[in-house]
Amino acid sequence: MTAAANAIRAGFDGVELHGANGYILEQSLNPHINNRTDIYGGNIENRCRLLLDIIREISKVIGAEKVGVRVSPYSTLGDIPAYNAEETDQTYAYLASELNHLGIAYIHISDSPAIPEKTHQQIRSNFTNTLIYCNGLTPETAAAKISDGSADLVAFGRSFLANPDFVKRIEKNAPFNDVDYMSLYTPGEQGYTNYAILP
Repeated sequence: MTAAANAIRAGFDGVELHGANGYILEQSLNPHINNRTDIYGGNIENRCRLLLDIIREISKVIGAEKVGVRVSPYSTLGDIPAYNAEETDQTYAYLASELNHLGIAYIHISDSPAIPEKTHQQIRSNFTNTLIYCNGLTPETAAAKISDGSADLVAFGRSFLANPDFVKRIEKNAPFNDVDYMSLYTPGEQGYTNYAILP
């Protein structure tokens, strides 16, 4: 809560809670990892409780309209084990519905071919505020998601790391630099400030 309040005081528009990519909040959702027997473990409602409780508390401090959450349904990053597809769908449908009741600004979804269309549709129908999609999008696939209404906004991460002039390249229909995966999140300029830019 203090970090969220400090972010707003420092001039940030809001904060995003990271409930994706195998981090602790996604682990709480996963029945293979969350083996608690108290109110934070067991059924879907209990496994979602930690994430929802944190959002409630942050919202009290900075307002729900300044809170977003990132999720990655069906992700196995960080060796997080996949779980039953029907239960996964029900988990994210329930979570989207509860986040809608809390009135947060957006859900940021790390897209993946592993996510069934049914899950996308349930999230879309249960959450009426902004949906942001990211992960492996190209300008063309991003435009298609916006145009068909499955996303309200799109985000680019690795593409920006490898292309500091990413927007200019889209405007000029220029080729993109390949991401150097060996230098991601390593110290020094390699992989951060040494990518070529357009003349």
